[in-house]
Amino acid sequence: MTKSSNKKSVIGKHNKVIPNKHKTYFEVDDNNIVTSYKRQICIDRAELKGRLSKDEINDLLDKFKSYKKQEVQSNGYIIIWYVIDLREKFGVYIKLRPYKKGVNAELQLHSKFTNNLKGNSSIILTVLNNPKWFITRMDIAIDYTTPFTNSAFLRRNGNQKQENYDTSSWAGSTANPNKTAVTSHYDRAKKDGAIEGNFNNRFEVKLFFKEKDNLTFSNLNHRTIMERLQAEMFIPCLTYSNLHEKEVKTNRGQKQLIDLIRRSKEAKNENYVKLHLSKGSYQTFRNHFKACRDDIEQLYVENSHKIYDFLLSTSI
Repeated sequence: MTKSSNKKSVIGKHNKVIPNKHKTYFEVDDNNIVTSYKRQICIDRAELKGRLSKDEINDLLDKFKSYKKQEVQSNGYIIIWYVIDLREKFGVYIKLRPYKKGVNAELQLHSKFTNNLKGNSSIILTVLNNPKWFITRMDIAIDYTTPFTNSAFLRRNGNQKQENYDTSSWAGSTANPNKTAVTSHYDRAKKDGAIEGNFNNRFEVKLFFKEKDNLTFSNLNHRTIMERLQAEMFIPCLTYSNLHEKEVKTNRGQKQLIDLIRRSKEAKNENYVKLHLSKGSYQTFRNHFKACRDDIEQLYVENSHKIYDFLLSTSI
C-alpha cells in the first residue's frame, strides 16, 4: 500500500524548525526529521449481530446469568430480550431473543474489552468464535497530543449535519438507517478526566456495516475500512497545516482559510463557513482542507496487526 501524498508544512522537515513547546506534538526519526504527529489508534467499541440457532441461544443462557428486558417500539409492539450483562467484568453486553428466527442476537464489545491488547478472556472469545456473528459497528479512535482547540475536522459530505461545541464536534446521526460513518472530535480530558500520556485530543470514526458487507473478526476487510477512513477530513494541528499558505476569495475579500476554520469552531456548525464563501470558493475551501488532512487510513493499516490483539486468548 502506498503512502499518502498529502503535503504538510512540517512533516518531513527538521525538528529544529519547531518551537520547543510544540515538539511534543511530533514523532522524529534518527536524523531529527519530523515523520508524523504523535498519535495512537484503537478500536474503542464494536457491535455485532447474529442469526443463532435455538440451541446456541440456550447454551449462552445456560452459561451466563441473564435477565429479561422489554423494549417498546414506535408502533407499540413490545420486544422481549434476554440480557447477559458482563460489562463490569469483561466489557461485554449480550442481548438474545430465544423464540425469534433471523437476526436474534446482539453483542456489544466496550472499551474495557477492545482496549485489552494483551489478550482477553477465553470464555468470551469462545462466544465470539461463532462464525454467525457479523460486525455492524466499529468505532476507530485516533488520539493526539495536539490541543483540541488547535485542530479541526469537516463533515465528509453535504448530507451530514455537523455541530460544534466548546470541547467537541459531531457529524452525522446514528439514527440514520443508511449511515456508513458518524464522526466526532472531542477533548478527552474534558469528557473523561486526565488521560495518561497526554493523548487528550480524540478524533473518532464510528463505522457502520450491513449484514451483506460480511464483515467479521475472522474475515476483516481492511481495504473497506481504510476507504471509509480515507473519506474523513481531520487536521490535528492548524498551526502547522499548509492551510496557512493558502487563501480563497470570499464575498468580503481575501480571507485566510485558517481564520475561517477557527471562527467556524466557535460557531454552531459548518454553515458559518458557507456564509462567507461562494459555492465555488466553498469547494476550494474543502479541497484545501482535504489536502491538509491527516492520513488516518495509513495509521490504521500500519497498526492493523496489533489493534485487534483483544481477540487473542488469555487464561482468564
